[in-house]
Amino acid sequence: MPEHTGNILGELTAETDDRMLQTAFYESRNFRELARGSDFRFVVGRRGSGKSALFRKVTEALDRDPGTLLITERPSEDKARALHHEMGKLTSQYLDARMVTRLTWKIQVLTQALETILEQYKASKLEQFQQLEEYRARHSLLFEGEKGLARSLEVLRQVVEANPSEGIGALPEKIANHFQVGRLQNCVADALRQLRRRIVFLYDGLDEGWVPNHVATGVLGGLAMAAADFREGQGIHCLLFIRDNMFRALAELDGDYTRNIEGNTLRLHWDEESLLHLVALRLRAAFSWKGENSLKAWNRFAQRGLEDMDGFRRCLKLTLYRPRDLIALINGAYQVACQDGRECLIGRDLEVTATRISKTRLADLFKEYEHVLPGLPQFAHVFESQSAQMPYAEAQALLDAVVTRFDKDACIRDFALLRTGAEAFNALYSVGFFGVQDADGAVRFCHDGSNTDVQDLPATRTVVVHPCYWRALDLRSETADEVTVSVDDEDDVALSASGKKVMTDMRLRQLGRIVEELHKIPEGKTGAHPFEAWVHDAARYLFAEGLENIQWKPNPGQLQQRDIVGTLKGTSGFWRRVDRYEATQFIIEAKNFREMDADVFRQAWGYLNPPYGRCLMIVTRADEEGLTERERALVKEGFDGSPRKLLILMPARLLQRALSKMRSGNEQRDDYIEDLLKKRMDTFERRYTAQKAPRVSS
Repeated sequence: MPEHTGNILGELTAETDDRMLQTAFYESRNFRELARGSDFRFVVGRRGSGKSALFRKVTEALDRDPGTLLITERPSEDKARALHHEMGKLTSQYLDARMVTRLTWKIQVLTQALETILEQYKASKLEQFQQLEEYRARHSLLFEGEKGLARSLEVLRQVVEANPSEGIGALPEKIANHFQVGRLQNCVADALRQLRRRIVFLYDGLDEGWVPNHVATGVLGGLAMAAADFREGQGIHCLLFIRDNMFRALAELDGDYTRNIEGNTLRLHWDEESLLHLVALRLRAAFSWKGENSLKAWNRFAQRGLEDMDGFRRCLKLTLYRPRDLIALINGAYQVACQDGRECLIGRDLEVTATRISKTRLADLFKEYEHVLPGLPQFAHVFESQSAQMPYAEAQALLDAVVTRFDKDACIRDFALLRTGAEAFNALYSVGFFGVQDADGAVRFCHDGSNTDVQDLPATRTVVVHPCYWRALDLRSETADEVTVSVDDEDDVALSASGKKVMTDMRLRQLGRIVEELHKIPEGKTGAHPFEAWVHDAARYLFAEGLENIQWKPNPGQLQQRDIVGTLKGTSGFWRRVDRYEATQFIIEAKNFREMDADVFRQAWGYLNPPYGRCLMIVTRADEEGLTERERALVKEGFDGSPRKLLILMPARLLQRALSKMRSGNEQRDDYIEDLLKKRMDTFERRYTAQKAPRVSS
């Protein structure tokens, strides 16, 4: 038996097995393209697609090239988060973050190139030698510190500390002037031409510390733009290995994506043939087999129903067509075989390990999209013990039940972003949880996170949970062997005529939708119902910390209107103050008018009885934050009454602004709505309800 019986194929991770990489690395077309020094600047792939192994082997190949000076970096999470934090103090906008970090990254690349040039034995003979030495001496603090991303962070800190009163718009000029970026770039390019060398920067692990918000994505966009700035002939080439979800964020937020990024990208894609070659290569290395083609090697190892491509596909169905999944599955199954004293794999070995692998794959799915897809675990688990295949209408109904069910779960805010089961299904399809059966019987899955619009599927169309999750969710299937998986990854092939829309952070997209809808709602009675729906959506998201079970409640007095009611659960801040008004339920009225009249106030006062206490909110279409004279008098009338009742008028545009702040993705914005509510209550308790102080003559 092989020496490493528990890890027969090695692993394809950052800590990949050295022996397998050295003796059984699959030299794919992607590897050959990069090793030849192609013009690609971005290598994009999903988790487990082999980016780190490819990074390592490309590093080795380029390091052997006598005409290439190689610099590699894997940014540390602490430095990445520090850079995001520093940028977050300056801006919450993608373009601002990209504009500034484009220069800080460029300085990091150029200064490390300068150091590398000065280390060459011919450096002292360069025409630019004196200029490069003087530059290093002038910015000695920068060169004495750490390299890589940490140096980019130091550039930002130095300039911000030297210009504390400058706004974000002035920083790029300050950075460029302080570090003489143009002059440095020309000196480095000229020196490399004289040395007849080029410098290649390889970046891996850029997901460390990255979160799907505007600032963090802007920092990544800055690096992408800096890489694009080093055009052919300048002697510097940057190659970035990026996860696909990060790349999609760039595609959505960066207006220059198609010009500077899209055409310079190599997407990692694995099909059945390439995965078979990878496994066979490692089998031959593990067992020291000679002279067998890939299929013969597989048949020698896999028997009793696992032979040939059909048997290999049986294994693939339990994976997401990624090397990491497949290697983990085969390693686990082989451990079972070893316990039975066998060197070959049989179907029973696969079944024993499949459940554990399935649970791992499902957990990986939740982890990968925990910041992107709201409520993913809740949506997935609603299918537990169901049939793996069902009509679209049935899946949509199950998801509708999740969307409309509100409890005390911590992610209740996220559920507010999905209005229907159709939207939830669309999201689940985009991450490969669901597939759609084509006319030819094949089930098409999208594993790359792109968002094909499949909400308008016929009700009877068969949809299928991906087979790799069946065991984790205890799903039933009478036609398991008949499910043919078709992966829709490489070129974003569309199912609909309109093509695929890029999906990044669903929070950003859904919040943006709610923000924009307010502008489209006409004021007055014609837009009353859409406005109530908008207020309901906004309240579900913004007030999730203080209210639960937020829903429309029929107004028995006026059947065409509905109030929004939530159960008070907050115990601090604004919601604690509401509790002092003896409320267990909080009413939010949606009035699609600019000014409130006496009838509105009298109706609201009538609501304020147990369990609704003595406080409610009226959301209006007012342009101004202040009240009219009539509104102020009516608010005061209720507050002066017995019992005292407080009506808080909230212009919808303030809620819209809060949603926009949340959409920025800046963690510091999470307290914005709480501050808004407290200040609004302060205004009404202090100003509009206070008695006028007597005028004192001088």
